[in-house]
Amino acid sequence: MELESHAEQSRGAAAAVGATAERAGTPGRPLLRRARSLVLWASGAAILYSSLVASKGSCPGGFTADGGYLDAAGDPTTVQPQCVQLTLHPSPVGYLAIVLTVIIALSRAARAVDVEIALRTMNRGAIVAVSIAVVSMLVAILWFQGSPMPTVGGTVLFPFPFGSGTMTVTPMEPGPAG
Repeated sequence: MELESHAEQSRGAAAAVGATAERAGTPGRPLLRRARSLVLWASGAAILYSSLVASKGSCPGGFTADGGYLDAAGDPTTVQPQCVQLTLHPSPVGYLAIVLTVIIALSRAARAVDVEIALRTMNRGAIVAVSIAVVSMLVAILWFQGSPMPTVGGTVLFPFPFGSGTMTVTPMEPGPAG
C-alpha cells in the first residue's frame, strides 16, 4: 500500500511539474509572436524607406539654329551648355536607425521584469521603426522639392541623415533636327 501511495505521489508530482512547465511556456508564445511582429514591421518600414526615390534636373542654355551654343540667358557662347541632374535616395543612416531600434527594443524586452512590459516595449519599437521610415521620407522629399536647382559649379545640401543623393553634370546633347 505504501508503494502505491508513493507511485501516486510521483504521478501527482509529475503532473504538477508538467502543468508548471506548460504555464511557464505560455508567456513565451506571445513574446515570440510580438518579437516576430516587431521584426516584420521593421522590415516593412525598411522596404517602404527603400522606395524613397526622387529626381529633378535642368539644362540651362541651348543651341542656335546654326549649331552654336546658347547660355542660360539666351546669349550665344562657345561653351557647350551643361545639364545638372539631382537624384534623391535613402540614406544608410535611416536603415541603421531602424536596425538599432529593433536591437534596443529586443534588448529592453529581454530585461523586462514582466511580460506586459516586454510586450509594450516591442510594440513601441515597431512604432518607432515605422516612424523613422515615414518621417525620414517626408523630411527628405520636402527638403528635396524645396531646394533650388544648383548651377554646374554649385553645391547641393541633401537632407542628411533623412536621405542622400547624387548630382550628375553632363554636357547638353543636341536634340533631333526637326
